[in-house]
Amino acid sequence: MIIMHNSFSRSFLFMLAGPLIWAAHFLFIYSVNGIACARPALMHAWAGIPISSWIILGASLLALAAMAAIYVRGRTQTPATNDPGFLPWVAGMLALLSAVAVIWETMPVLLLPACS
Repeated sequence: MIIMHNSFSRSFLFMLAGPLIWAAHFLFIYSVNGIACARPALMHAWAGIPISSWIILGASLLALAAMAAIYVRGRTQTPATNDPGFLPWVAGMLALLSAVAVIWETMPVLLLPACS
């Protein structure tokens, strides 16, 4: 385990937490959808929605919750800088943009049939 004592590393990871979570979410949902289309076992429906769609919806909620939790936790533990409002503002805007991206890429799960 790497312990970060450097405030730059901590601030940088805090700023990029939203986009990193979005990228992991993007990779995960496309992998799940690809596997579901290749292997029809995940296409069985539960409550009228395919299991792969439930997995993607769960991953989306988890990604949004992780973004919010990291932002709230990081905002209280941000290292002191010359402009104390800048880093939390940038991190918040990146997290907000990443949350919009997660919602945007999850919408087709609700609107379109799987593997279409």
